[in-house]
Amino acid sequence: MRDPGSPGTFGVAVDLVGEDVLTTKTKWLIGMAAVAAAGVAVVAIGWFALEAVPVSHLNLPKYSLEQTDSAHRWYRRTTVHFNSAVYVNDFEDYSIWLAYPVPTHAIGRAPFGNSLVCSIPGQEPTDYIAVDCGSEMEAYEVFRNADRPPFDWRHARFQTMEFAGTMMHSEHKRTADSTLVADVVRTLREGAPVSVSLPAAINSTNLGRLNLVSDALPGLTFCPAVYCDSAGPAYLAESFAVEYVNRTEKIHAQWIPASEAFAHWLKTP
Repeated sequence: MRDPGSPGTFGVAVDLVGEDVLTTKTKWLIGMAAVAAAGVAVVAIGWFALEAVPVSHLNLPKYSLEQTDSAHRWYRRTTVHFNSAVYVNDFEDYSIWLAYPVPTHAIGRAPFGNSLVCSIPGQEPTDYIAVDCGSEMEAYEVFRNADRPPFDWRHARFQTMEFAGTMMHSEHKRTADSTLVADVVRTLREGAPVSVSLPAAINSTNLGRLNLVSDALPGLTFCPAVYCDSAGPAYLAESFAVEYVNRTEKIHAQWIPASEAFAHWLKTP
């Protein structure tokens, strides 16, 4: 580094008075530039913050979210603190999905950004809420008030059942056959799990879900998992968890062989 007092520091030699004046002026200009830059930065941050959060959402109460390991292996327990209540999404809630995937009535927002918590049509916000847990895209998940017991699907009465297809096939089937619906619930409730080896990549499996609709769960559906083996058999599970290891995905579930009646229904056009 050059000596500040030597010729060539500013490209020319200056006398002592001139150097003092120039130095003071330079410091003032630098200081003003720093203040201006800081102001621009603050304005820019404020602008982007306002852009991220629409004006209509600015006055909504904020929620906080934290995640830990569940007591059930492979699963995660997510907790939301909103107003004075605590909501959870754990193993018992993985199979509860929104009947309408994108809720529209916002009742709260994240501490930053524009992630929202919404009410669920048919449900009191004190019982269930929908929280956007996505990153770049909206991905609402159902959260249950921690003071409320999990939905008792084992003894619920379901009016309809829909098979929404697998990740490899988009076929849709719907039935109101109470005998077939009861058969699926009984299989999940009383069946014995077996070992099933699924391909490592989720998007290469014949993995899907059932949507079981009950009057006891308005605005929500009970959605057990379905695995359609390429060899023919079908399997059911209350829910599944995904383990990510070395950029690969592995599905963990208690797979129960489905009845012949259900497997036949899946294959019937």
